[in-house]
Amino acid sequence: MPENAREFLIAFPTQPTPGTLTVIVPAERVPEMERLEKEGEMRLWTVRAVISDHVPLAGSFDEVLNRPSFHRLFLNENPLSIYLHRGGRNATYYDFVAEQGEQVSSLQVRVETDLPRGAFFFAKRPLNEMLDIFARGEPLLPLVIQRLELLSPNDGRPVAYELVMPYDKGLKMGPLGGVMQWPPFAPYTAIFREAVTTSSPFYRLLCACRVYEGTNSIRKWLKEQRTRFDVPDRLPKDPEVDRGELERFGFNAEFIKDISNAGQLFNKLGTYRNGIAHFLVDGKEKSFHMYLADSQVISEYWAGATALLKYANIAIVELQQYYSAHIERHLMRGQILPMLEYREQFDVRPHRAP
Repeated sequence: MPENAREFLIAFPTQPTPGTLTVIVPAERVPEMERLEKEGEMRLWTVRAVISDHVPLAGSFDEVLNRPSFHRLFLNENPLSIYLHRGGRNATYYDFVAEQGEQVSSLQVRVETDLPRGAFFFAKRPLNEMLDIFARGEPLLPLVIQRLELLSPNDGRPVAYELVMPYDKGLKMGPLGGVMQWPPFAPYTAIFREAVTTSSPFYRLLCACRVYEGTNSIRKWLKEQRTRFDVPDRLPKDPEVDRGELERFGFNAEFIKDISNAGQLFNKLGTYRNGIAHFLVDGKEKSFHMYLADSQVISEYWAGATALLKYANIAIVELQQYYSAHIERHLMRGQILPMLEYREQFDVRPHRAP
């Protein structure tokens, strides 16, 4: 960490993982946050949504908090206070604020609750509902919540942030000859990259489901190769699941009580997968929508995506290791080593099959 970087306390979840929704508190604000939690006083909290066309996914907390946002939403008057009306007395007021020039830097709502951590939860739905309005009509505006900020009732400055926990570790390459792709696993590697580069918990969970679904096809293919080449070693079993870890990811104990392996977790999340893969979800009594602006739905998708992506990755890695140790040598006979001095032979040429 750079010497001038700020320090943060991770308040949620208890087992933070890069790519998950996380609440952090600046180190200098921890005493104030603890005091506000203990007071438990019912009050109006201001929650500010910093909006952009993207969510930062790599770097330190300090770096992503300072990452510029960008979009095409501007104000004629600053601040601009407008409402979103849902009928009857169900309406919410918002303040759109431009800190420099006319471009909106944030929109704010006020939330009445007794605990500061609850303010993030209750603010999320109305903030997403307002941004949903701009995603239709003309022009279309790609807007996402880059992060949420809880403003202190004492000085109006952020006392906590809710954001996607960034991937803070890096990779330094070289010297290096090359890497093996492992063609049977390439489609799953491609889906996995889709999962880790998205800031949407819905698409992340869908990709995780697709990766795990693919393990069944890979297992079937590996069993065929095992028989073909008379390999004595059995395939690795389905990864076991740590229920305590699932609770730390954000699952409730009732939901996970019968889960002991990745396959059972995948089956349990079937409703969530269908909720994003299909327009309607078949329920016990009637079909319904997964309302993607709802705070509880968002939280459940984050937890499901985090857990299933982890165990799908474990399953794929273990199957890759089995392939590398027992199958690859039988299928890759006659391969050449592409030396650097002959690299002109290995340029991309559309008329030559990859």
